[in-house]
Amino acid sequence: MLKDFLTRAGWMTKLLVGISVVVSIITLSGSNQLTGYFTFDWQLILQGQIHRLITPIFLHFMIGSLPIHLLFNMMWLWDLGGSIEKERGPWYLLGLVLVIGAASNFAQYFAEFMSSGYVSPRYIFGGMSGVVFGLLGFIFVRRKFDPFFRVDLHPGIMQFMMIWLVLGFVLNSTGMIGIANAAHLIGLIAGGTLGFITSKVKAF
Repeated sequence: MLKDFLTRAGWMTKLLVGISVVVSIITLSGSNQLTGYFTFDWQLILQGQIHRLITPIFLHFMIGSLPIHLLFNMMWLWDLGGSIEKERGPWYLLGLVLVIGAASNFAQYFAEFMSSGYVSPRYIFGGMSGVVFGLLGFIFVRRKFDPFFRVDLHPGIMQFMMIWLVLGFVLNSTGMIGIANAAHLIGLIAGGTLGFITSKVKAF
């Protein structure tokens, strides 16, 4: 089982995991000045720093002094992303990650703006979880509309992630912890939309 898990990921999945780990190390899990190079800042994006549409997915933070955020996301990326890469290739996976990542980051930033009326320069979010939800949604919907798509998804996984999605909103409402719920929800929707579109286009 371990051998199967280790061989599941292709080079693109491994590269995405590697970048996430390196960014976590050099930013000290989003706690030093280098973190600012990876954050989503709409004004700077409008000035041409378009990399900020994507780079927050590589930021991960400590939870109680433990790298749980990073480990959890990398485990799911390795499994879901690796499965898609094996089926459709590395550039296909990268395309999904870029579209879903940009959509989820955009959603999280503007959810903060809609709730507060402005976004503080100190507001920082990050993580691969929006992408993970997106890949989950992609596989689920693609399988539903394309029976020839060979990436399988255990029903229990979808149920678990839906519970976690709802739990995130509950935890945020208590003020106990900050979770990027907009990124999760829009990532899931973006991935599902891509799954539906690609199921209808034979070239993809």
